[in-house]
Amino acid sequence: MDIEKKDFIKIVNFSALNGLHLNLNFAPKPIGIGQSNPTFLIQDNSFNLKVLRMQPSGNLVRGAHRVDREFFVLNALKEKQFIVPEPILHCPDEAIIGRQFYIMEFVDGDIFADPFISEKSISEKTKIYKSLAENLGILHSFNIDNLNLPFKKNHGFMKRNLSVWYYQIFNENNKPDKDIERIYEEIIKDLPDDADLSLLHGDYKLDNVVVNKNNECVAILDWELSSFGEPMADISFQMINWLIPRGVLYGLGGEWEANGIPSSETFLKWYEESYGREVDVVSLRNACIFSLIKLFCILKGIENRINQGNAFSEDANLIAQAAPAIKDVLIRAFEANSKDLILS
Repeated sequence: MDIEKKDFIKIVNFSALNGLHLNLNFAPKPIGIGQSNPTFLIQDNSFNLKVLRMQPSGNLVRGAHRVDREFFVLNALKEKQFIVPEPILHCPDEAIIGRQFYIMEFVDGDIFADPFISEKSISEKTKIYKSLAENLGILHSFNIDNLNLPFKKNHGFMKRNLSVWYYQIFNENNKPDKDIERIYEEIIKDLPDDADLSLLHGDYKLDNVVVNKNNECVAILDWELSSFGEPMADISFQMINWLIPRGVLYGLGGEWEANGIPSSETFLKWYEESYGREVDVVSLRNACIFSLIKLFCILKGIENRINQGNAFSEDANLIAQAAPAIKDVLIRAFEANSKDLILS
């Protein structure tokens, strides 16, 4: 994955017109491991590293790949001294290179693709997961009225969001099987209509966080799915990793304890202490079902992009192949005792 030279020249020229002088001789270097927006390491004329992030090419799913949304959120959270890279420049004009892009600060550190963080000691793993939980709690504790973000403040986010994901993937041309359809129709009725709203990340997980040498989270990345919504949409997306088998995406399965990873109960406790509120277990169970259905839809969306020939990541096929395993977890979670779902 590369940027065509002519496009990079256009980016350099646009940046110069807006006060940022980039080094044209430093070829953009692809970074990141996700399925989202192409991301590159670049350099300014003072040899300082920056990050260029842009929409992928091809037909995009409605509501996805919102780099403008990312840039707005980075601005708002930087003002609150929250752990995000400093935003530098956004180009909303798709006519420049055919898609939107923005440039932000480069934050040095590690990004871990392995949820077991095998190279770390037990105490280091504990510190990383605690920081991950606490920073999510801090994010959710911000008063959305003070964030200066152009997001809608409508209740019932999870219901709307799940419906959007579901019907983008499943329709009269691509019908889901009866199990997925049954679970969706049941859970959509149980999601809240009037719960409190927070700023959500939308894809909060370990590989979207930069960790420093002191095993602290120092920058949260990938805000394209951010919005105002029920905090449980975010916390559940992390909690389901304790339900997913090892080797499937970020699954910790039943192997977390033997590998020195904190329990889901401990993670939830750290989150609650930072957030300043307790989480209702039954409501969290419903949110976990929400997150599993959404994850299944995301995987099917990647599969669709593969078929269209515009999947960004080289490991797209491997990620898409996780869909059957996520379906199995979803069915078991839906049928489990709601009070036992997240206990580990």
